[in-house]
Amino acid sequence: MRIVIAPDKFKGTLTAREAADAMAAAVRERWTGAHVAVIPIADGGDGTLDALGGPNRRDTVTGPLGRPVDAGWRLDGDLAVIESAAASGLVLAGGAEGNDPWGATSRGVGELIALALDAGAARVLVGMGGSAMTDGGRGAIEALGERVPFPAGRVVALTDTTVTFAEAARVFAPQKGADGPMVARLTARLETDATDWAVRFGRDVRATPRTGAAGGLSGALFAAGADLVDGAASIADALGLLAAIAAADLVLTGEGAFDATTQAGKGPGHVLALAAAHGVPALVVAGVVTSDARGPGITAVADVVGIDRSLRHAADAVRVATAHVLASTDAGRQSSCARSRTPSTGDDPAK
Repeated sequence: MRIVIAPDKFKGTLTAREAADAMAAAVRERWTGAHVAVIPIADGGDGTLDALGGPNRRDTVTGPLGRPVDAGWRLDGDLAVIESAAASGLVLAGGAEGNDPWGATSRGVGELIALALDAGAARVLVGMGGSAMTDGGRGAIEALGERVPFPAGRVVALTDTTVTFAEAARVFAPQKGADGPMVARLTARLETDATDWAVRFGRDVRATPRTGAAGGLSGALFAAGADLVDGAASIADALGLLAAIAAADLVLTGEGAFDATTQAGKGPGHVLALAAAHGVPALVVAGVVTSDARGPGITAVADVVGIDRSLRHAADAVRVATAHVLASTDAGRQSSCARSRTPSTGDDPAK
């Protein structure tokens, strides 16, 4: 039996790697002879850097509320990988409760991009998720100075949403601590930002899909010449996920909160789409599952072990919930089918 385990992070409790290892433990307990490929994923949000190799450089940059932060990033030859969350993340601002929705800035992300370019990076991948700001990317553009506009292909924004620049505040600012009047103020400011970017760079970002990520930062980078891509798909390609799933008998994925937005650009949604395209059964283990996302083969850890154990002993809780979903679905019948196939020789190429 060939099983691919490809979850995203369980935000606030487990990294994608930790969640994947917990799931793998349950799989190996059930099927000791299974070939298990553990491929932690991301979609452009926090965890992107870890999925693509982890940080090998650290620099002090401007944090989301103006205070210095120590941000990790990666440079492999002439390829750099940066997470917006590492410099301008909502977690760094103290969550929605501690954030200043009006004053939060993307300046630190711009400083990291500048550091990467100055270090000789020919291509810079910038993850967009997990940010505190809705500043239309103004802080980042100011920090980049004369380094913008970018040459074609130099900077790539990894996005996990198709929301437009004009809609960024309405869709995401409430998650960052903004109330109704603040959302209206931020929306008006984004309109001003869009006008400025159109004048300066010649690109109107208002209605372009994916320009609303990271509070409009993706739109500002796009105006300055960056490419906008589907973060989940790009990272999956880099990790060889498609080939692994195509050769699998079963796929497991998951994240902290599985909801309707998961299917609209998030990492686990992309995993499920790949599995469906290749006719491979897929199961989901998530911290919580909203009512609009519930269905067969989708299990909430909190439903199995309770919310207290989920938070206090997250890895063990994910292991137990994974064992539960394997036992309560037709995964067992899938294993029988897999064993009836002609066994392959050699090591699992996706392992």
